[in-house]
Amino acid sequence: MHYPTHVAVIPDGNRTRAKENNKSIQEAYLISYQRWVELAQYTFTQTNAKVFTLRWLSTENAQKRPTEEFDFLMAMYTLVDEDLDKILIDNKVNFKWVGNPSGITQDFKEYLDSKVIKCKCDSDKHFIFAINYGGRDEIIRGIQKLATQWTDLRTINEEQISQSLELWNIPLVELVIRTKGDQAQRTSGFMSRWIGYAELYFTPIKCPAFDVPAYQKALERFDSIYTERNFGK
Repeated sequence: MHYPTHVAVIPDGNRTRAKENNKSIQEAYLISYQRWVELAQYTFTQTNAKVFTLRWLSTENAQKRPTEEFDFLMAMYTLVDEDLDKILIDNKVNFKWVGNPSGITQDFKEYLDSKVIKCKCDSDKHFIFAINYGGRDEIIRGIQKLATQWTDLRTINEEQISQSLELWNIPLVELVIRTKGDQAQRTSGFMSRWIGYAELYFTPIKCPAFDVPAYQKALERFDSIYTERNFGK
């Protein structure tokens, strides 16, 4: 079976499913995050995929979330992340976080930075946590970085732009999965520079109901069209 080298997921539907099941949004987030940890474990133990990216909060969503909800998200990961650490360490998977640090709390930033060190290993496998992340924001910050390094921006090429971005040394995304896809068949600016040739998989299943069997269907769909991926040749 042909697996994508890099799977990126956009979890959507937590609010809707919380209302449908008479749960709080906090409960839905917690269950959803635990579910995606399970899917990360499946990725690194049952497939040969190298990278699993989880978009948890976009820059746009971070600005719209009520303060109480945002504070809960900042604190939640530190309470439930032991399982993820064990999965990453046991399977020699590096942890990497991407996003705009100015939009998260200092405590949470320090927590994520410490996890990078804790889960660092000598392998080409990565779990990428995208928090307060937007594809356009990544590009803007990359160009701002280049502007401090070059006196003549007219000489900058595509490779140099790519290398200024957070994900420049990670394989390109080959499969994007978005849940609640019957209501949101779009990428919402996610990883704009890195998904140009990715396969897009939209499922009507809402988080946190997207489980391993549903994930397997997405991977099987990728496998079924793998030989047709000729990129216009």
